[in-house]
Amino acid sequence: MAKYKVFDLIYRQGKNRKLKTQFELNNMNESIDKIRKLETDLTYNIEETVARGVEQSGHGIKVNSKIREKMINQKEVVENRIEFLTTEQIHLQKIVAQHDIKNKKVLEKLNELKVSDQKSQEIKRFNRDILIQKK
Repeated sequence: MAKYKVFDLIYRQGKNRKLKTQFELNNMNESIDKIRKLETDLTYNIEETVARGVEQSGHGIKVNSKIREKMINQKEVVENRIEFLTTEQIHLQKIVAQHDIKNKKVLEKLNELKVSDQKSQEIKRFNRDILIQKK
């Protein structure tokens, strides 16, 4: 019975770790979606700072140029953040897969223990029945 408890605890612990990792992965996916939307908005805003065919003053061009430059820098930071989060996402997916594999192995071991326990109990019953018949 102690074997069952040990493997059951290992299974529960692995299951909890998997759930935590999946929760982190879901949060990561949400963050990536939000940042991708921000990237799309920045791209749109960068395109809007260029006024084609419209007469502009020197001051307006200078202001738009500065704003555009800052947005381009922000977009670069956002792209780097997306790249980082994507690598983290892949890493978390690998960890979830590893937890799945480990949990399956623990369940298989638990099932093997149950089967061997049942067989040994059947043998004990059979031996007890034989002893009772001999008396």
